Parts: sequence; C-alpha cells; structure tokens
Amino acid sequence: MRIKRKRASLILIVLATLLSAANMTWAQEKTTPKLRLRNSTTAKGFIGGEAHESYVIRVRKGRTLTARISWKLVDDNRAEFTVSDSPSFYNGGQLPFGKWSDNGRRWSGKVPTTGDYYIYVVAHPTAHYQLRVSVN
Repeated sequence: MRIKRKRASLILIVLATLLSAANMTWAQEKTTPKLRLRNSTTAKGFIGGEAHESYVIRVRKGRTLTARISWKLVDDNRAEFTVSDSPSFYNGGQLPFGKWSDNGRRWSGKVPTTGDYYIYVVAHPTAHYQLRVSVN
C-alpha cells in the first residue's frame, strides 16, 4: 500500500513539473511582442545584450521576401537577424530556403507557402539598427 502511494505521489510530481514547464514555454512565446510589418517598410531600433526585437510579416506563396539590416558601427558591434516561420524566438530557426548576401546583412527568398514570417533582430553588444523589409 505504501509503495502505491509513493508511486502515485511521484507520478503527480512529474506531471506537475511537465505542466509548469509547458506553461513557461507558452508564456515565453506569447509575451514576446511582435511588430507587424507591411509589404515594404523600414524598422529602426536599439537592441543589445540578451534582448531581441521581433517582427512579423504576412507573405503570399510565390512572393519574394527580402530583409536587409544596417547599423551604426561602434567599436566591434554587430547586428544580425533570423528569418523564421516560428512565432517563438526560442524554438524557431532560420528558414531552409533563401540566400544570404552582403556578409550576412541581406537575406532574400521565394516564399513556398502563404503565412506569417518572423524576423528576429539581435545585436552584440548593442546597436542602433535599421531593418528594411520588402515583398515583391
């Protein structure tokens, strides 16, 4: 009888841990505000440290999405971006299509499916950046 209670307690603890981890992941995804971009636009900002800026743009299948970043050079700072189909900065990765150019400052790709595409900007250590996004 005692073993069954211990086993039941252990199962409840494991379930509670899994549920709280799932809630934390959901909270991270949902609390990251994303600025919605329109077809051709320029976004400006200041970013650095562990922070990131999140942008989202809706693109139709067959259109070409292009993003280019520039920043005010101070010492050895660098601004970078990732183009993803994931609404989560933490779980998303670079899209499998498209090409980088201009030493990683420009990305362009023909979109295979209609949907929202996410652009995440980071900087090391900090940068005043300008992100130009266009859809053709």
